Amino acid sequence: MALPYTHHYDLSFSALNLKKFGSSHLQPICCLRCNSSVSSSPFTEKHSLQRYQRDQWVYNNDNQQRPSLSCDDEAASCSVPADSDSIRLNDITLQLPELRKLLQVLKHKRESCGGEVPKSGLGDVFLVGTGPGDPDLLTLKAVKVIQKADILLYDRLVSNAVLDLVGPDARLLYVGKTAGYHSRTQEEIHELLLSFAEAGATVVRLKGGDPLVFGRGGEEMDFFQQQGIQVKVIPGITAASGISAELGIPLTHRGIANSVRFLTGHSRKGGTDPLFVAENAADPDSTLVVYMGLSTLPSLAQKLIHHGLPPDTPATAVERGTTPQQRMVFAELKDLADKIKTAELVSPTLIIIGKVVALSPFWPQSLTEASRLVEV
Repeated sequence: MALPYTHHYDLSFSALNLKKFGSSHLQPICCLRCNSSVSSSPFTEKHSLQRYQRDQWVYNNDNQQRPSLSCDDEAASCSVPADSDSIRLNDITLQLPELRKLLQVLKHKRESCGGEVPKSGLGDVFLVGTGPGDPDLLTLKAVKVIQKADILLYDRLVSNAVLDLVGPDARLLYVGKTAGYHSRTQEEIHELLLSFAEAGATVVRLKGGDPLVFGRGGEEMDFFQQQGIQVKVIPGITAASGISAELGIPLTHRGIANSVRFLTGHSRKGGTDPLFVAENAADPDSTLVVYMGLSTLPSLAQKLIHHGLPPDTPATAVERGTTPQQRMVFAELKDLADKIKTAELVSPTLIIIGKVVALSPFWPQSLTEASRLVEV
């Protein structure tokens, strides 16, 4: 869909109230100095060169100064001043004019299509899981929806290789979150999705992994249900499945692991401590998969061992699994945190704990350990 912008529109945009994000907040970003040490990330880091190139359309307003990037050719991610909240507000303010224009263009397209759009005038909304990073793991349905979308709101852990599949006329908007920096609050994301849907656009919300496994997809579904809008969910391969398959680890195995349990390493602000589950999760006949657990693993490992999980339980930590930048360490549970620290693994890192890890061909004693487990 071609989106020629020739006029300035005065359009109310509930997701980004001008009283909150007014011109008084606007302090143009003069330069984002890139850090080549993290340039190899397959994902969209919070202030990366790829993000601003990909979302370039939303900074096209001639009356505002766009972010200026000063980077080496090989650099991809940028260091910015420590005041993340000011940067976030500034970024939103810069984007407001073009977001308004896009809404107006989409509404005009809907009105000019006549009977080709639903009577309600609402566009289709999709929550699409993109898997752990490898674009070959996308479902056919996901690829079809990605390529027909008008606007795609994407998270940090949607890989660059997946985003390369987006149609040439579609618009991309980064709404990713990372520790200490949320480009949009969850409420702002809800309102953005609703505004585009009400404008008649085909709206795609791209999420890494599966949208309904630690992806807050349920919250977005609930929001739309309250608005009377049906959301179509396209599942993705969750990191636990994709990465365990990559490493040759069966999450369940007859006689070795009769169940698998997914844990989150952190909870929402003010929520229950996720480490409280250790007492019930310390089952030697189960496989534990920990998402977002880098910072809390030392405490979690101690609690699991305290509640009965053997210290020599095989375990692995996998950074950026299924991508060309994948790195991994294997160790017994009692040593895993130290191995991770030595290897300097960074987010996203998935942790798998359980006897089935020893069945992986990458486990240091894989042949003898696998034979022993099968015999037992």
